[in-house]
Amino acid sequence: MREEMINLIKLQEIDLKILAIDKAKEEFPESLKKAEEALTQKKEEYQALENEIEEIQFKRRKFEEELEQEYQRLKKSQTRLMEVKAQREYQALLKEIEEIKKANKQREEELLQMMERIEALQKDKEKLAQEIQELEKKVAEERAKYEARRAELDKERESIWQEREEIAAKIPANLLKRYEFVKSRRNGVAVVPVNNAVCDGCHMNIPPQLYNELQRDDKVYECPICQRIIFFKKAYAELLPPEEADSSDNSS
Repeated sequence: MREEMINLIKLQEIDLKILAIDKAKEEFPESLKKAEEALTQKKEEYQALENEIEEIQFKRRKFEEELEQEYQRLKKSQTRLMEVKAQREYQALLKEIEEIKKANKQREEELLQMMERIEALQKDKEKLAQEIQELEKKVAEERAKYEARRAELDKERESIWQEREEIAAKIPANLLKRYEFVKSRRNGVAVVPVNNAVCDGCHMNIPPQLYNELQRDDKVYECPICQRIIFFKKAYAELLPPEEADSSDNSS
């Protein structure tokens, strides 16, 4: 029975290592996460600039069309001015020409402002494009590191899994099935020590009679609270990590 428990403890230790490896594989590096977030933000800023430039350019084209129409209108009014004879009509045309010139000057100023704004936005766009290129390079580098780390973990897992298969083969089928069942329902932890009559799995006291029987180490026991497979910690201290073995029960 002791050999079966030793193999169960070893199997649990290996499964915890595998669990830690799987968790590490799923953890997204903070450096990669920040680089991707920064890249996304810069791309959104770039798109916003493009949208603003497109909007201003559309408005600029409209202004240019209107200005061209007003130039033609001004030309016609100036031609008519040379033809009119009546003083009243002459004064009205002069007023109209001045208003057209004033409106055209305002449009020209607005067009100039639009062109200056587009030029400034284009410079910002070029700067952002450079920043995006640098961030894409950084993201690629960080992702390469991440994938390399995952490959290392896969290799480590494969090696550990082979060891697991060897140990699992030494455990009776019914006991292994019981272990797997409990592990699937207890976050990967199916085998735990008992120290000072306290289950390390659920941290609850087990009945005194069960604690006495557990110390005899004559069969496989389970915690009546969490149903994990339990063992007397002191009896298997050599199999536990040093920090856990040091806290073993010193009672007989």
